[in-house]
Amino acid sequence: MSPPTAEVIRRAAAVYSEVERWTVVLLMVVLVLFALYQIVLRNFFFTGVIWGDNFLRHLVLWIGFLGACRATAEGKHIQIELHALIPEGYFRSVLSLVRIIFLTAVCAALFYASWSFVTNERTAGDLAFLRIPYWWLETIFPVSFLVMTLRSLSQLRQNLRAFGRGAHP
Repeated sequence: MSPPTAEVIRRAAAVYSEVERWTVVLLMVVLVLFALYQIVLRNFFFTGVIWGDNFLRHLVLWIGFLGACRATAEGKHIQIELHALIPEGYFRSVLSLVRIIFLTAVCAALFYASWSFVTNERTAGDLAFLRIPYWWLETIFPVSFLVMTLRSLSQLRQNLRAFGRGAHP
């Protein structure tokens, strides 16, 4: 990959990362405010937004999946921390490569499964709330698994480069 192309990709990834971060913040604010609104309506006016609970459930899904994408970007996703038990060196580097390969394979498999799921939901045509199809709300599944796959591939590439130079990441 040529240096200008790599720089464009790096900048695009940085912009996406910032948009992702602010989207999580915005969704959290909406979640808290809307939940508070529902509580006030129920406790003081004995009513509520009929589709509110379904909306809040989907917001939680979106926040969770975007948070998983952020964790992958920062290398803080769920993992078994064996590094602390293994001293620096070759074996630790190999273990790190195996871990990233496994992460990439799992994310890619989940991307494929979630893509199939959303495709099936689209053909079903069910509506969630406010006449919004469920599949629109469920697009976060394949999108987030694709992002996590691409990010783990990037981490794999970096580790392979370091491993090839003899450095042990």
